[in-house]
Amino acid sequence: MASSVVALDPAKQERRRQILAAAKTVFADSGYHGASIGAIIERAQIARGTFYLYFESKTAVFDSILDQAMKDLRARIRRIEVVEQTAAPPQVQLRAQVVAVFEYIVGDRPLAMLLLSAGHTPDVEAAERLDQFFGEIRDLLRRAVESGAEIGLLRKCHPELVAAAMLGMIRGVIELVIHDPSPPSIEVVVSEMLTVALRGVLA
Repeated sequence: MASSVVALDPAKQERRRQILAAAKTVFADSGYHGASIGAIIERAQIARGTFYLYFESKTAVFDSILDQAMKDLRARIRRIEVVEQTAAPPQVQLRAQVVAVFEYIVGDRPLAMLLLSAGHTPDVEAAERLDQFFGEIRDLLRRAVESGAEIGLLRKCHPELVAAAMLGMIRGVIELVIHDPSPPSIEVVVSEMLTVALRGVLA
């Protein structure tokens, strides 16, 4: 678990963000197994003692990266509003949320590379933590599918299976976009994904 940080101290928060950003890059470049605290310290340009003021281990900083990513993703995924008369149509709300999620992940290449390492790291603890992260994402997708069916946007289906299929597609698309030297725009990516994902489940 990450060491506590004084929440209201902007300087400490900024230093913590600096360490997390450096760690993401090191994990993306070297993988969890190949990364070291020394490499993170060198990348962040801080003293070793400074690192340990914020994180007790490589595992702690890795966990913090995934915790922050989950927090950021949850902030971009909201229940579709159908009661408020001024709300945009459900399909428009859905598209906006998917665009926001993809812009966040693809816009942070080190994070995307770290997430794509799931299933490839020889470190058991890191693999389990990534599996837990994607399990939470799959649960978010399952609940989104259930909500979509409740409001009549989606047909009745098997939420677990649909969520798993959607997660697999999302990971595959992110991998393609990250490694493509000339990737399509986020708008094009989202349009294709929604067409594939929803054509079979629209009410």
